[in-house]
Amino acid sequence: MDDTKVIVQVDKTVVKITGLQVKGLNIQKLEEILANKLKSLIRIIGVTGSSIEMDVYGVEEDAILREEDGLIKAISMAEGISISDLSALSSVKKIQSVDIDNIPDYVENGCRGERWMRV
Repeated sequence: MDDTKVIVQVDKTVVKITGLQVKGLNIQKLEEILANKLKSLIRIIGVTGSSIEMDVYGVEEDAILREEDGLIKAISMAEGISISDLSALSSVKKIQSVDIDNIPDYVENGCRGERWMRV
């Protein structure tokens, strides 16, 4: 087994939009629409019938919040999405940076994701 470890810092903000009606969505097309709107790399990471969650790379929380109306209008252009008066950014959270000296150890037989809850 190779002991090589790779540490990556990603400058991303996780954005969740709720109050939508989603049916028959082309995720790649939506990513393209949003990338053009925000001039950034976008990855859709979750879709339900009423919400979309995405990673937005290299854009700060406050910049996304200032663009809420424009972002929701851009999303409405994607086929398979209908917006309503309740459509809103329900969560905009910058991913926390972790110093290399504070990276939690992996605990055998534990959930790898839970180790980050201690940071």
